[in-house]
Amino acid sequence: MLGSFTCLAPVHDNASTVRCANRPDVIRLMGYDAPAMPATCLPNEICPPGDPFAARDALRGLSMGRPLDCEEAGTDNQGRTLARCRAESIDLSCAMLATNHAVLSKTAGDCNCTPVRRRPVLLQSARYEPGALPGGLPQALPAGSRVTLDLGESSPARPSPSATPVVMGGAPLRDTPWSLPVAGALVMIGLWMAMANLALLQLAHERWPSRDRWGAPMDRLDPWLFLGLAAVGASPAAWTALWTRHAGRQQDALLPRLLNITGIQIGLVIGALWWWIAG
Repeated sequence: MLGSFTCLAPVHDNASTVRCANRPDVIRLMGYDAPAMPATCLPNEICPPGDPFAARDALRGLSMGRPLDCEEAGTDNQGRTLARCRAESIDLSCAMLATNHAVLSKTAGDCNCTPVRRRPVLLQSARYEPGALPGGLPQALPAGSRVTLDLGESSPARPSPSATPVVMGGAPLRDTPWSLPVAGALVMIGLWMAMANLALLQLAHERWPSRDRWGAPMDRLDPWLFLGLAAVGASPAAWTALWTRHAGRQQDALLPRLLNITGIQIGLVIGALWWWIAG
């Protein structure tokens, strides 16, 4: 590399060049050849087939007018500055190869974009929408990490012969805080369950005698109130009351129903955890 420079307010007239507001020359992005705009392909220039407008829009979507960090590598056979440019952590040359809008170049240098094997279970493929940054690109990655960049195709009916994903470096990962509505809902659910359990324990203490007072004349606890509180989150208190208090004949009637309620609650919790982990 001959030197580095910053390209301000980049503009793309086609899928392989960039014009900078702070430089008078045209920058030819190295490492790939893309479809040329109509009537612009020179006799000695390699112009692969494809949709030139979709390829240009893909390049615009990658840079989005952000400043580019470029490394100059000389000039091409037309006298244009040959450079490799990045928009933040996105290498434009490697990303254009990954979008299937370009092919490896034989005249514009080699970017050494390392091909990797696809891992569909771990990596997600993002589909490019013209005029916007590809949605599957993460905002940041762990320092020193490597990620497969697979931006999909702008035109599924016209696939390109080159479908090689590329590996790019990552930036420090930012922690994603929980949203306030979710945290507030969890706090309210916790308070509700605590109140229901305390209420059921208090009712059992008032209506059922202790274990050492089997014959004590006390009012029985309404079974529907007991089971209702257990169903809305007080099943731990319900089991505690049955084991620590003397429910008499009510215990035989309440026990199988409480088993059903507890089984349903455990199933719901396991299902929610599986849904959250499977994501």
